[in-house]
Amino acid sequence: MNIQQCVVLGCAALVLETPAWAGTALPPSDLVEQMSSNDVIPKSSVTVSPHTVLTPALTSPELIDKNWWGALAETTVLLTIGGGLYKATEDSMKDDFDYEIEGNAGQYFIDRLVTTDSWKLDDNQVGMNWGHAYAGALYHQGFRNYNFNYYESMLGNFAASTVWEVFAEYKEVVSINDQIVTTFGGSVLGESFFQLSQMLDAKEGWVPVSFAAVFNPSKTLRGWFGNNQPNRFDRLQAQDKFDIYTGVMYSSREAESTAVTTVLLGVEASIDSVQGQYDALSATPSLIELDMEVGISNAGIEDWQLASYVFLGGYTNEVKATVGLRESWGHSWFIGPAMGVQYSSLGQEDENEDFYAAINVIGLSIGAQWANADVSFKLRGDIFGDFSMVKPFATEGYRAAGGHFWGTKSVLWEGGYAYGLGHTATFKAEARYQELLFGVKLTSQRWDSIDDHELNRSNDWNPNKSDLDFKDTRDRYTIYLGIPLTPTFGLSMHYERVERRGTINGIDNTAIVHRSDDSENRTSLRFDYKY
Repeated sequence: MNIQQCVVLGCAALVLETPAWAGTALPPSDLVEQMSSNDVIPKSSVTVSPHTVLTPALTSPELIDKNWWGALAETTVLLTIGGGLYKATEDSMKDDFDYEIEGNAGQYFIDRLVTTDSWKLDDNQVGMNWGHAYAGALYHQGFRNYNFNYYESMLGNFAASTVWEVFAEYKEVVSINDQIVTTFGGSVLGESFFQLSQMLDAKEGWVPVSFAAVFNPSKTLRGWFGNNQPNRFDRLQAQDKFDIYTGVMYSSREAESTAVTTVLLGVEASIDSVQGQYDALSATPSLIELDMEVGISNAGIEDWQLASYVFLGGYTNEVKATVGLRESWGHSWFIGPAMGVQYSSLGQEDENEDFYAAINVIGLSIGAQWANADVSFKLRGDIFGDFSMVKPFATEGYRAAGGHFWGTKSVLWEGGYAYGLGHTATFKAEARYQELLFGVKLTSQRWDSIDDHELNRSNDWNPNKSDLDFKDTRDRYTIYLGIPLTPTFGLSMHYERVERRGTINGIDNTAIVHRSDDSENRTSLRFDYKY
């Protein structure tokens, strides 16, 4: 697969449609709602957290009518602030300047828009490039906050990103990687943060309030000035989860014979409205997941991981168990397109760091659940096409053997990472007895570097004349056990094995061949607090 095919597949996400149920909301007037002549949901079937404040279903026109001026104003403010910060630090970015306006300025910008001459993969530091995902989240919310649906907000995000790349950074390449990370990664993060902030607004306590403010700062700022907006989602149609945890992890790498103990801080959050009837707007993603974790050792920040997932809607079915009959079983299933984003930095930021950031541009998810009053079984599988930023796993061994990145892709020399295409596949199975949980998760990732000389930024001082190709593999196997202690506190034990393999091969010099393999075992004990 080449980069053009990846972009085409990703753009398909913009025109996907959801079935009719995604565009309806049922406004319950009580906790007992008649769904059909044979289907009644009694109070006992709705789980409500003690921290949750119930809100009515969406009925207000201010949550339906699009506010074009509001979206335009918010996006303009974001671009203006970004432009000011960019201008203030312009001197530090002169090495990235490849172009100057010569002659007709109007034609210069038209060429940047409609031709591909300036469209390249840049070689900025990974922190700057990954930061575009957060910028994209703000652009996405700049439309989402004003009643635009997911796909409309993604298009607005892409437009804002294009304005930035073409006009604000007019001396630099129009960065292909920034466009992908901002548009697709930013929309996944922006949607997750948007829906989670709405969920947290329905909960009580300073922790939910603080996270809601961080997840959707624009909404919070407008609220401070009296421009509050009602919660747009029907919480009775969703299963909400927001857990924060702390714990201790012991990890060891076999090939390097190293071990480290870290203190963990993390968040696990999800919104499951996969059967629909959650929002009156069409095309609302109906399953959201967000996991964040930081690991701190005596040497500093050891690990930082973030993963977000959105199910875009699709075909679903649900048969409820008969209430009051413990032996009665219900079941449900879903299948449809999904998107995701993953960032993983394991180890200190040196030669030992295992780093990747993957944009799951578009994929397919399928899941099913069987449950009665006490027992439930849940299965889910996903497969995604990825655009990734990866530190080749064979880097340390390659350099130890005398290898170097001079004369290769500029991003390898400048940043120690490179761009790749590939896939992420996951499988997850959970069994629950009342509140006791046992689960298994498998994640398999494969990436191959993008080697097209025309797409990689190059210059006279580091010509790409001795290019390298990398292929990387990550396989992660996790088992976990969750034990409830009280209705709000829980204890969980986790074991994860990470298998890594990387190869670096010369493209122009075929004598260059290097491979590295390693395995890591990670065992943790966590204490969870459920909001």
